[in-house]
Amino acid sequence: MTKPLSKDFVANKHLGLSIEKPMMPEFVRKAAEQNGLKEKPELHISVVVTKNAQILWRALQAKSNAAEFTQKIEALFRRYAWEYTLTNEYFLHERFYTQDVLNENGDIGSPEHMRRSIVQKVLLPDLSDFYAKMNVLVSTTFTVPVPHITLFSLTGKGIGINSAEEFERFTKQAIKVS
Repeated sequence: MTKPLSKDFVANKHLGLSIEKPMMPEFVRKAAEQNGLKEKPELHISVVVTKNAQILWRALQAKSNAAEFTQKIEALFRRYAWEYTLTNEYFLHERFYTQDVLNENGDIGSPEHMRRSIVQKVLLPDLSDFYAKMNVLVSTTFTVPVPHITLFSLTGKGIGINSAEEFERFTKQAIKVS
């Protein structure tokens, strides 16, 4: 297992893990090139992102002691080692961002656009336990997302995957050695 370079807690935005760039097989680079995708300069594993992040921050702000609960979430996040293991599973994702989706994700005022990316699944054992404890702490029912790294993208941003259902819905194809 590999440890992240850093645990990034950005209040009102996201929780993520900065990681080292993994070795990428040539067939993945070829798929990126065929889809007009560019390699991302920084890589991370999102723990709480986009829609889930917006719901989390709204739930925390609604509490009379929001600062205290934000500190509790940060302490919970930092408590985990967040060690991960890379898999050999790669996927091409595609999602059109309507104005409603952009607004829901906190990107108010951004124009509608298509996002496309290539991701690599990772095993992140701490994720399920973190979500279970966060759900209790915040009185929510988030589903556990599929942990992955966005390696290549069309717009510089990933798709923003919040659940296994979304991972499947936005998968255009699995990328395999041809």
